[in-house]
Amino acid sequence: MEIRCGGLLFSSMFDSGNIAQVEKVEHPEGTEDSAPSSNGTSGNFGNTIPTPDCEFNVWTKPDCAGTEFENSNRSWFYFSVKGGIPSKVIKINIMNMNKQSKLYSQGMAPFVRTLPGRPRWERVRDRPTYEMVENQFILTFMHRFHECRGATTYFAFCFPFTYTECQEMLMQLDEKFEYCKQLTLSSPADTIYYHREPLCYSLDNRRIDLITISSCHGMMVECEPRLVKLFPDHSISRPHVFSRKQVFFLSSRVHPGETPSSFVFNGFLEFILRTDDLRAQMLRRMFVFKLIPMLNPDGVVRGHYRTDSRGVNLNRLYMDPDFNLHPSIYAARAVILYHHVNNRVPSDNWELRMFSSVLSNGPLCTKDLNHSINNPSISSEVLLSELEKSKNLKNVTNGEMDSVITYKDHDHLDALIQSKNNKHQFPDSHNGKIDSSNGEGTISEKASDSSDSSENTEHIPPHESGIAYYVDLHGHASKRGCFMYGNCLPSENNQIWEETGVPSGNLCGHMENMPAPHWQHPRSGS
Repeated sequence: MEIRCGGLLFSSMFDSGNIAQVEKVEHPEGTEDSAPSSNGTSGNFGNTIPTPDCEFNVWTKPDCAGTEFENSNRSWFYFSVKGGIPSKVIKINIMNMNKQSKLYSQGMAPFVRTLPGRPRWERVRDRPTYEMVENQFILTFMHRFHECRGATTYFAFCFPFTYTECQEMLMQLDEKFEYCKQLTLSSPADTIYYHREPLCYSLDNRRIDLITISSCHGMMVECEPRLVKLFPDHSISRPHVFSRKQVFFLSSRVHPGETPSSFVFNGFLEFILRTDDLRAQMLRRMFVFKLIPMLNPDGVVRGHYRTDSRGVNLNRLYMDPDFNLHPSIYAARAVILYHHVNNRVPSDNWELRMFSSVLSNGPLCTKDLNHSINNPSISSEVLLSELEKSKNLKNVTNGEMDSVITYKDHDHLDALIQSKNNKHQFPDSHNGKIDSSNGEGTISEKASDSSDSSENTEHIPPHESGIAYYVDLHGHASKRGCFMYGNCLPSENNQIWEETGVPSGNLCGHMENMPAPHWQHPRSGS
């Protein structure tokens, strides 16, 4: 959308852009305009704010604006202003945000950059103010245009990270690790293994990427099978199977406006691909990393704050996702379930015990660095299901805990467990159908005979799961920082590794806590 107002051009016609309406605020000559209105609750903090040269009221679009799926999520804004006079001060009032007083009382501020001139994102210099007027949260901030005529100034709710930027980053990694396509069983064991493929496509036909990272330790000749409905690009082979390695699953951006999750994801991706970091090298030896950088690319591109193109909070659909309506969640759940069964390792895996010992006592131990360890496209006309409607009723409250994944797909579980028990004999047995082409199998969606699934289902205790860690990255809606969903282990006190004295399900959190002064683990004491 482009809006000309008061001699300026406002625009949101770019990836993740969001602006709905702009109006110029006219003040009679001689009136002061240096503080928020006195009626309502104000968060001025006693700032000395310069008198603006111009003032505009700006409205942001709610998620799915103008459609039958429009909802009340409307915190994200991202727009540009062109035509500003250098050195003049503009005042902007965002008129219709969700209540965000907790964030702004802790130092949250809008972000700004100018092209050309100042391409790096930075917080607006003067601390913003906010007020509640007639039940509406109004955010006010100032900015002085830089000395560069013809420049475009961008304003955003938080550091943006767009779908386009994500794809560009991944394409650069593809080029850097192009050699991985030529890796063989005779390649050096510590060579980085990198593989990217489209897991599926969103409702708006955007890629949902799955990245696989490991070392060549345990790499086998066969490749992973194609799960039904998933991995649609048959020109890209599936990644190799790795023996005696559990999976570390990491995902991000199920809520498009929670951009801090992408920066945590990108930081981890950069770390795990380091060639000269002993910690990353050891982790690649021990695990296969499965990474999904954006679970909700449609919401990201559309400039949504919390939902997808149909106004659905995808984080509430893990229990029963529909591939035709929630493809990324269906796909993530299917991949996790597959590896939950097929990447199981013996409980006495000496390599994993050796790894924990090295972390605790060897050269990789970092506890002295900062502090102690103990411190397919579908029409938008499809109506929401009753489940989606009931889940979305909870969206109006910010900062609530969303549901966590569980596994109750018994028919599919039967097929996967049977395949694991048959030692990867994909062409002969998956307790279901399998198609073979180009050396890759396709696991059927349902077991061929599921009438006795309750009798055949094998229970896999958490400590024997092929998923070592499952982490889903988010950004706080009511406080600073980001948070991560992870493994739920109700009996963790019984799952201790003698070498570390740390509950195994919490090892990831403790590892993150050791080298990072700004990371807090609930049991770290930091």
